[in-house]
Amino acid sequence: MVNLSLLPPLLFLLCFSFSALGSKSSPNLIQKGLGSEKVKLRRITKEIESIEKQLDRSNKKFLTIGGKKRTLEDSLFSLKKELLSSMANLSSGKSEMRKVLTTIAVNTLEGETGPESLLTKKILIGSLKKRLKEYNLQIKETQEQQEKLNRVESQFKLHESKEQMLLQTIANLEESKRLQAQSYMESKKRYQGFLSSWQNIKVKRTNKKSGNSLREKLGTFFPPLEKHTRLDFRKKGVTFLFDERQPVKAGRGGKVIHKGSLSTYGNVIMIDHGNETISVCLGDFLPKVEKGMSVKAGDVLGYTKKTRGKQGKLYFEVREKDKAQPTIHLLDDKALASAGKIRS
Repeated sequence: MVNLSLLPPLLFLLCFSFSALGSKSSPNLIQKGLGSEKVKLRRITKEIESIEKQLDRSNKKFLTIGGKKRTLEDSLFSLKKELLSSMANLSSGKSEMRKVLTTIAVNTLEGETGPESLLTKKILIGSLKKRLKEYNLQIKETQEQQEKLNRVESQFKLHESKEQMLLQTIANLEESKRLQAQSYMESKKRYQGFLSSWQNIKVKRTNKKSGNSLREKLGTFFPPLEKHTRLDFRKKGVTFLFDERQPVKAGRGGKVIHKGSLSTYGNVIMIDHGNETISVCLGDFLPKVEKGMSVKAGDVLGYTKKTRGKQGKLYFEVREKDKAQPTIHLLDDKALASAGKIRS
């Protein structure tokens, strides 16, 4: 017998499973996914920029502390050398005073009281007082050097501690940057997956609306790029966005009738395919063909250029009787879907 108490949870799980399966192709969920990943990418980018600024400041502090440490090390070396010299002088002074005291003691024990003996004792006592004064001064200088050495050693240890803390901070920041970069790549991969799905939905919707009449009339064209990250299209041409160097290929066979540049839009190539049909490639690429050359479908027309800090753009348009056509309907569906996939 079936346990009726289990029916509600089972129904819930079944409903959830069906909704999850349907979400893969749901335009609304794909758009939400695009928006969500776009927000994540912006947030992660800001966090990485913040970490890089902190790293820059920490590295500058580390270099500054390293310079101060080297200066303190030099001071420590000089002070230790001076201290050793002072201690050697103290030892020498102490030895000389002992000799003088021994001489005075010997003269006293001998009991001589003559003028010469008294004069000798007076001279020895004067010498002893002078050496004692020098000895006390040397002790004071040695103590001052020891105190200075202690202060410099304390400063050195403080800078050494700061250096270790900064090294730990830099290591933590580098690890945080690595994790954020990893999150960025994962989010970008999801974003590009949503973008590719949305692109395919958008192309299918557009083609369904217009039907196959234009394609039957003008035929199909292969996309000019083997890989692209995004498409922009409306009523006329199609803009392919890309982020790597790759060949620009002829969408169909024909004859090159124009090669040049167009203001700030980039270089341009026009190919006559016959029956008053012309295709146009315009944008960030370097042409490798010349006017008057015949080309076949898939022949290399040139290569895309790398752009600094932004994605490159290549505009592709099909014209009939010098009138721009809704080019998206004329692109080969399978080739376009393949080119739109994000490849690792």
